[in-house]
Amino acid sequence: MAEALISAVLKQLVPLSCEQLSLVTDAEKEFRSFASTLEAIQAALKDADRKQVENDSVKRWLDQLKDVSYDMDAVLDEWNTKLGEEESEAESQEEGQKAEKALLKKLVCCFIPSSSSRSNPIKQLGVRYHVASRIKELNVRLDRIADEKNRFQFVENPIAIEHVQRETTSFKDISEVCGRDVEKKIVIDKLLCESNKAQKGFEVIPIVGMGGIGKTTLAQFVYNDDVVINHFNPRIWVCASDPFDKVMVAKAIAQALRLGDANVIAHWTFQTLLGRIDEAIDGKKFFLVVDDVWTDDHRKWEPLEEALRKGALGSRILVTTRKTEVAEMMRAKSNMISLAGLSEEVCWTIFSRLAFSNGDKRDDELEQIGRQIVQKCKGLPLAAKTLGSLMSFKEPTREDWNYVLKSELWELKKFEEEVFIPLMLSYYDLPPLEKRCFLFCSYFPKDRSIGRDDLIQLWLSQGYLSTKRNYWEQGLVCFRNLAKRSLFQDFGKDDLGDIVECKMHDIVHDFALFLTENEFFNMKLNGEEIEVNKRARHYTLLLENQAQLPSQVYQKKNLRALFVQNMCSSPLRFDTLSNSTSIVKTLTLSGCKITHVPENIDKLIYLRYLNLSNNRELSILPKTLCNLVNLQTLKLDGCSKIRRLPKGIGKLTSLRHLYLMETVNLEGIPKCLRKLTNLQTLDLFQLAPNVKEVMTLQDLNQLNNLRGCIKIENIGKVEDASEAEKAKLKNKEHLDALDLRFEEFYWPSPNKQATALLEVLQPHPNLKSLVIRDYYGTTAFPRWMISLVNLKELVLYICPACEVLPPFGKLQSLESLVMVLMVKLERVGGEFLGIESHAHTTISFPKLKKLQFQNLENWKEWEESREDSSLTPIMPCLSSLEISYCNKLQALPNFLRKTPLKNLTINCCRILEKKRLEYVNVEEVVKILTSESGDGGENAERWRHEERLVLTWPFYISKLHIAIYFLP
Repeated sequence: MAEALISAVLKQLVPLSCEQLSLVTDAEKEFRSFASTLEAIQAALKDADRKQVENDSVKRWLDQLKDVSYDMDAVLDEWNTKLGEEESEAESQEEGQKAEKALLKKLVCCFIPSSSSRSNPIKQLGVRYHVASRIKELNVRLDRIADEKNRFQFVENPIAIEHVQRETTSFKDISEVCGRDVEKKIVIDKLLCESNKAQKGFEVIPIVGMGGIGKTTLAQFVYNDDVVINHFNPRIWVCASDPFDKVMVAKAIAQALRLGDANVIAHWTFQTLLGRIDEAIDGKKFFLVVDDVWTDDHRKWEPLEEALRKGALGSRILVTTRKTEVAEMMRAKSNMISLAGLSEEVCWTIFSRLAFSNGDKRDDELEQIGRQIVQKCKGLPLAAKTLGSLMSFKEPTREDWNYVLKSELWELKKFEEEVFIPLMLSYYDLPPLEKRCFLFCSYFPKDRSIGRDDLIQLWLSQGYLSTKRNYWEQGLVCFRNLAKRSLFQDFGKDDLGDIVECKMHDIVHDFALFLTENEFFNMKLNGEEIEVNKRARHYTLLLENQAQLPSQVYQKKNLRALFVQNMCSSPLRFDTLSNSTSIVKTLTLSGCKITHVPENIDKLIYLRYLNLSNNRELSILPKTLCNLVNLQTLKLDGCSKIRRLPKGIGKLTSLRHLYLMETVNLEGIPKCLRKLTNLQTLDLFQLAPNVKEVMTLQDLNQLNNLRGCIKIENIGKVEDASEAEKAKLKNKEHLDALDLRFEEFYWPSPNKQATALLEVLQPHPNLKSLVIRDYYGTTAFPRWMISLVNLKELVLYICPACEVLPPFGKLQSLESLVMVLMVKLERVGGEFLGIESHAHTTISFPKLKKLQFQNLENWKEWEESREDSSLTPIMPCLSSLEISYCNKLQALPNFLRKTPLKNLTINCCRILEKKRLEYVNVEEVVKILTSESGDGGENAERWRHEERLVLTWPFYISKLHIAIYFLP
């Protein structure tokens, strides 16, 4: 961490202009002296970082160095903030002077005070001298640290292979589970076995093994097995972690059972939770996985055990733990499955898949070195995965691979977790920026989903990413590289297939906390007095049992980041926090039940990231929020009672990301926001024509740096299409997704104005996703639609005036097409396929994978193409088709028989119930019905001998190839 931190400080020191520094005597000299000393120390940091693991004196020396570096970072923050304020004041004065000149034509000059009287040069000079004196003090401290360095005899610039970022292929998530087929069968057999031992409705099956051995992976493997899915209902997954919190586990079970909204469940008492769980599983054969249990205190487990007793005989609880004592506590030692390490050959399979994922040739010598590296994994799949990922970043040469094999890190004895050494090798191979970004993930609570965009914004707030460069691309590259190195896992993807969230393995999280021991502090607070780590500068606090923030947090002057999770029923008291003189840059208070933001929030002048999302009782934001000149990210999504944003929000000149989704009572956006031309995220743009001084569509024309997704609401209220055209959406090349909502009310008459508005709202061809909703125009295919050559997803939601589907088949990149509530649509003709006469080389819907029709209540016909389509491939990639609530649809087209359809859902379509579904593979349906029916295949022969499958009774087939539902 020291190396990464110092690199960041030096990057800030180097570009300081001599013109700025010369305004204060000796300031330039002090800055340059500090930078020079820091550079001299930097040469020894690689060696110091390695030695601190086993040498406490070196660790203390590095802690002192980090303290000075953090303090210099704070000084630079103060310096840059003051300079920014002066520049802003100068711009205001210039604007004021222009206004004065205009007024002078009408007013007598002597009645107007000079604008120059507004500035206070004495105050400005005083601030600069204050900063200069602090730098001088830091120089004295740094000189002492530099002198002390010599006694450790560090190797400066140690000889090592120069780190070069290697070109690699796109990230591959290795989802296959290697070498656990035997263990999987054993677990599933125990789950399905009807034992006479279970006197309480359920049996506990513990999986026990050391960290990184693959317990959670095996549990996931079993949990998602089709046989298990069909045998148990409901299935529940919760993560317990350490310390075991019975209330949190009960809440997680309640949420998994969908017993209520998460915010409602959060307010339930423990007894209420137990009662509701008891009712929900009564008589049901449930399957509960409790992952990562540490406690062997039966008193914590017993109340949950009692609440689960009413489950049906055959219910199962699968527990993963590192401790055999947990199995004994749960009286399940006889069912215990001890997970051993993988064989060397299986570890080699995991390792080699990743190490050679770039298509490198496997020569015998390289494989021999690789197998020696694999021996050091000691059967741990996490170690094999980490080392395989590490080697994929190395050149495929003996020199590079031998450097890892013979690293002195293998000799370290201090680590309790054996997998820490492979992680340490991977960590030391990271460049300084990625080291720092990885370690910041200690900020998140264990087992928490981490949003990719949120993580990049947090890195930005801490100064890791430079706003003077394309920081977003820089952050994306950093995220992808950490993912490629297997430091992230459990990836979540959006509808476009992009990775947008992840988790950290608990061992990897422990490793990050180990490296940041005196910098990050994670703690659960339950109302009792606790001793916080006074040296730490990043706090993550979970509040329970009506606990509030400790007084030490308010008094902490060097706090840089604060993450609060409020699990109490009472709101977080936020008043006192901003009275602190801290230099906090990052404040995460999402879902803390905050009811108001204090007026003196502007005392947190260095704040760059403020997350107030999902505080549903928060209704007013103070004007002083607009004084946070460094604020880059403001999250208000889910604050449903907020009606207005502060009028001065345009003063937030550093703002890059503003989140407003689900602010359902918001009455427009202040007009001054249009001045923030560097804004990159504005997820909701709500038009409010009847409200004064709010943005209109044409005010979007300068916001050309917007990226990600923007949802524009109430477009139908715009009276003049020329105003909408001025929004210049076609200039916003970084937008990935556009959501256009036209009306707020339901079933108005067809609207020609809506058609004209859609025609002028042309997006950039880079757009990947388009949603058109509540649209009352007669056509949903404006002339610009065909220009969207990168469009992957198209959703038409409530388009009641559309009578004909346009030629969507011409959209060459389209992968997903969804149409919902189009009540005037009676016929889908051949024009829908976009096949033109004599164009036999054209492919209709060449990339379409998902097609969905829903609530088309008057749809009767789905015709073939009028042109000769026998030579034209149609939907060659279609894998999923869903037709729901289309009761008048009489038949499906023949071309579907040629598509590689894997998932078919027909839901509540009365006429199709009586049709012979000729395009269905009968053998496949027989296999599915046999496995689903539970009759041991008694009806299989009858189904198999049907010439064509006839379905005339209600049934439900879940999570398999074909699902057909009928109304009774």
